[in-house]
Amino acid sequence: MCRIISYNIHSGVGRDKKHDYRRIGNFLAERDADIVLLQEMDTRPESRNVSQDIRDICASNIYQLVASPALTENYGWYGNAVLTRYPVISNETLDVSQSGFQPRNIQTVVLETPKGPLTVVNTHKGLKKQERRSQFGLLHEYIEQRLKVNPTPLVLGGDFNEWQFFTSAFKQLNDTLNQHTVGATFPSQFPMFSLDRLWTTDDIRVKRVRKLKNARTRILSDHLPVQLDIILPDTTSQPVSREEKIVAFG
Repeated sequence: MCRIISYNIHSGVGRDKKHDYRRIGNFLAERDADIVLLQEMDTRPESRNVSQDIRDICASNIYQLVASPALTENYGWYGNAVLTRYPVISNETLDVSQSGFQPRNIQTVVLETPKGPLTVVNTHKGLKKQERRSQFGLLHEYIEQRLKVNPTPLVLGGDFNEWQFFTSAFKQLNDTLNQHTVGATFPSQFPMFSLDRLWTTDDIRVKRVRKLKNARTRILSDHLPVQLDIILPDTTSQPVSREEKIVAFG
């Protein structure tokens, strides 16, 4: 089984106003996550050390962090990141920023799992409806093209900032991927809006999907994390021995 968590961590600042990446990293490790899709990772404050921020969110050496900055400033960066226990095959960032709005991107990381490559797509969409519609269109086009070229199992997750209760914004994505309902995730103390969402390709078997709502997660961020437990298809190819070839072909 592979466990994936998607989490908007609000720059590491909890509802108690404390900045603490270590407690978030420890929480993720305790949840036994294999992969974490982070939004709002922020290492920009001059008063902190970027390397220490990364060590803390990685729970020391439990995870490797794969960065996808949307903004880079003098002392650090802000944007998406993936934490992983698996080796990284590749990391790609697609800029989907819209003119006049905050920078946004799509992060795509291919990981080498024990059952073969898994593609995870991590994203954080804009606050304005017009901005998001353009970004959703670009996201669907990107995923559809990617699956045609490289049809590995794929998981999409992130903070989509879609506030409407009855929205058609995800129609194209739902035609290509399977969306898994997790319910309201924002604000964490009294969730009303389904901002954090997850999708998978058909070849992934979903064992469980849930939002993680408890006394701890109500404090750690203004969003609740969402968790996806999956069974991946075995895409590893076993080498055929010379003896097996002789038997097979006479």
